[in-house]
Amino acid sequence: MHRLRRSLPSLTALTAFEAAARRESFTAAADELGVTQAAVSRRVKALEAEVGQTLFDRSHRRVRLTEAGQTLYAAVTASFDDLAQTVDGLRLRAALLTVAVSVAFGHFRLLPAISSFQTASPEIDLRVISEDAWNAPDDRQIDVAVRYGKPPFRGMRVAGSIAETVVPVAAPDVAARIGPLTLDSLARRGDIRKIESASPEPSWLDWAGWLAQSGWHAPFEPARLRFSGYSDAAYAAIAGQGVALGWTSLLERPLADGRLVALDVPALVPAERHYVLIPEHKRVTPEADAFILWIEQRAGDSDRGGGTG
Repeated sequence: MHRLRRSLPSLTALTAFEAAARRESFTAAADELGVTQAAVSRRVKALEAEVGQTLFDRSHRRVRLTEAGQTLYAAVTASFDDLAQTVDGLRLRAALLTVAVSVAFGHFRLLPAISSFQTASPEIDLRVISEDAWNAPDDRQIDVAVRYGKPPFRGMRVAGSIAETVVPVAAPDVAARIGPLTLDSLARRGDIRKIESASPEPSWLDWAGWLAQSGWHAPFEPARLRFSGYSDAAYAAIAGQGVALGWTSLLERPLADGRLVALDVPALVPAERHYVLIPEHKRVTPEADAFILWIEQRAGDSDRGGGTG
């Protein structure tokens, strides 16, 4: 037997002692523990014999701790509190779901709707990691990830997807000022301020890529306002600073509430999508499955299990 096990009194005796000390009554302790008063008394006497100290002053109607009893009670309550906190923490972690998303997806798609997930699954604590660096395959804490691109994704398997279209977007007054457009006028007009951002994903389109995939292969007016993150570029468009490329599923909310409008040019359907991913080394937990189902229910064109990976 381990030395620590040999030196510790029985947990039954310590539990009886703690209850009697807290309630200042063997009878009340017995009621709390669901045993007889005699059983509590026997367990406390056995504990006193084991430690070689009198733990209670029994000369009054209500028992009182002796000095030795007070010392042991402080240690026992601290230990029980630590155990309770540890067990509570384990219970919380059992229902903790860690999700990794890009900054833009977290900002525009996840954050505005997250309360509905909490309402649907109140037992799940959600931890969101928003970062454009693709660290999900290397972080063993992550249960679900969302990434834009095409499968396969290193270290991940596909659980679902959200289709995208990409079209220039602007604030309503900017779109009205620009007026009717063709691809030619969008590309060439110097009065249309194009907004661009650094790519949060490897296959993210810039203006050159969008125009080329839309069929424009001539010179064009370059972007005049650039940001390091897509969220800033989208908010610049919302603020009326120019025209940005809009991923319509990603910007679903500002397009729906009228902060942004799609310009009247053909939208591009890229080969890429936002994919919902599960680490290859992890099973799909009930918490992860609940999140995947929720996020796809919110996407009208989701494709559960779509793609390969």
